[in-house]
Amino acid sequence: MNTGMWGRTAWVTAAAAMAVLALGCGEQKQHAAIETGGAAVEQVAQTPAVIAAASTPTPEAGVTTIVGDGQVKEDSLPPDVTAAAPDSSIAPGTIIEITAEASTDATSLILMDRLGHKYPFSYDAEAKAWRVHYRVPLKTEVDRLGLSVTATSGTNRFKRVWVFLKIQGGVPAESDGC
Repeated sequence: MNTGMWGRTAWVTAAAAMAVLALGCGEQKQHAAIETGGAAVEQVAQTPAVIAAASTPTPEAGVTTIVGDGQVKEDSLPPDVTAAAPDSSIAPGTIIEITAEASTDATSLILMDRLGHKYPFSYDAEAKAWRVHYRVPLKTEVDRLGLSVTATSGTNRFKRVWVFLKIQGGVPAESDGC
């Protein structure tokens, strides 16, 4: 290779690196154009940046589709979900049942723990509720364990809520005085 080719390669690489850095900086918003009935509509979706409190929803995922008259299409809305876990203090190693209620457009519910393990809910038609069993880890260093419950619709929209378990014998998280 000659020196000119190395120079061009270095310049292209530097330009690509700058573009990646520029795209990663700035506001935490994503812009997307959506085609609805032949007309492009620009949407802004907020990126979740806050940890939710007990059983409070995080911002719904997905971009909302708006038709020409300003109405929101039903299939672009995420499903609604609430979840409940035992209220009392739980011993490590115990198996608990977590129950959730979701809107009729929810096609699946998933429980996820802090280790990234995912557990699918099953739907109990008689009780009209979603249920999953979860074993509290034997070794835990926290006195409160957060679990996320995510409901997903057939159009791949989702909503996430959190449930928190009180753990017996867990070590309270240290506070730094802030």
